[in-house]
Amino acid sequence: MALICVLGLVEAHGALETHSHDHTKNFAARNLLTAAGRITPLGNFTGFQDSIEYFFGLAPVPQATGEGIFEADVVAFSSECPEVASSVVYLKVGKVNNVTGGLLPGAEAGVSILKQVAFWRFDASGAVLNYEAWIPTLELWNQVSTGVSNEDPAVQHAQITQALCPAIQQNCIGADQQYSDIDDCISQLSNKTFGTFDEVWGDNIVCRQIHVVLTTIRPDIHCPHGGPTGGNKCVDIDYRVDYFDDEQLFGIANPFLCSTY
Repeated sequence: MALICVLGLVEAHGALETHSHDHTKNFAARNLLTAAGRITPLGNFTGFQDSIEYFFGLAPVPQATGEGIFEADVVAFSSECPEVASSVVYLKVGKVNNVTGGLLPGAEAGVSILKQVAFWRFDASGAVLNYEAWIPTLELWNQVSTGVSNEDPAVQHAQITQALCPAIQQNCIGADQQYSDIDDCISQLSNKTFGTFDEVWGDNIVCRQIHVVLTTIRPDIHCPHGGPTGGNKCVDIDYRVDYFDDEQLFGIANPFLCSTY
């Protein structure tokens, strides 16, 4: 949702160029295939498919009795040069109508807000090449939104036994199966650090809670992320390296400095 709002501005941003409309659209589509970025506290993402799955696949969506994003406000968008911009987006989450996507009557008191702060790098047509995004206080938002604290051992146990492992076993079958059965899943994951949504990137439970959502989209890719090894996503990292490997991730050392161009 946040990316949709920002890309609306990006399109206008790129429209200032002198390319034809069709050329701009086609050129943007080609370049988006190489989009890469980092979302703190989730991790690094390379390629268009990887990026859109995590931007859109993880967004709270309207459910009959659940919560979803019903409004996204771009409250700040600034740029000193055509190639780089920054944005702040407020994502409003509440109980929504699963048909219209609008907030249900009387649900105003339960509305919570996620903030996304991001830097963007564009090509000459306005297509997003790189992004560096941050979602602050994600753990606190989760507590406010759900009404439960992940610091409670009983909550942690229930998350593993009643939600995470059943979802993994249901979605990851055949060649994508990660555990022999639910008991095996519970046994192995109960020995993992539970973690926090303010630092998802690691060999922990909260990382697997996020990635299991995407197993319905591409199980061959995302089921290993919920498995015993974490599939190169839910793995422990070196903070000094993985949060600062800009040149390797973006292909350029300072992608969000106007002076780079």
